Amino acid sequence: RELAETVGLHPNSVREQLDQLVDAGLVARSVAQPAGRGRPGLRYVAEPEDGDPDPNPNAYRELAGVLAEQLARQPEPVTRATDAGERWGRTMVADAAPTPTAAEAVVRIVMLLDDAGFAPERPAGPGDPIRLRHCPFGPLAREHQAVVCGVHLGLIRGALRQFGAPLDAIRLEPFVAPDLCVAHLGAREGAVDG
Repeated sequence: RELAETVGLHPNSVREQLDQLVDAGLVARSVAQPAGRGRPGLRYVAEPEDGDPDPNPNAYRELAGVLAEQLARQPEPVTRATDAGERWGRTMVADAAPTPTAAEAVVRIVMLLDDAGFAPERPAGPGDPIRLRHCPFGPLAREHQAVVCGVHLGLIRGALRQFGAPLDAIRLEPFVAPDLCVAHLGAREGAVDG
């Protein structure tokens, strides 16, 4: 909002441009501490150059594609992808404090997904799914849907489990609309909402 006011553009236009800069690795995005109701604000900062520019800016996408294709050829690719995603999710929040309630877990998982580029919508009420408006791996997810979406389901599940949350990621519905995937959460077996 501050940048939009400074340059005289609509906040959505500025957000689109900032997302492109984030995708290019030129800008880092973080989520501000929540201050009341609604989505917490986003903060952006220019990424310093590390002096070793990547000669191929598509190298990470190409590597991800090769790995997804190889994983898809393995026995039980979805299970393996979900397991890999769980490890990723646990790693992303390894230093986070435990989350005793489902409501807190939803807020934190939405923030994590926002940081990861999924453009999530905070659920309207308890038990509602999380609507993901952007897939940071969209083209790859369309090509290797079971593997990429399995990793994303595991990411959510791993983070929730690392939080010690009373919720679990039950399933991920990919591409229910061109710009929408839906993550369903439910009570984790044996967990108590504290």
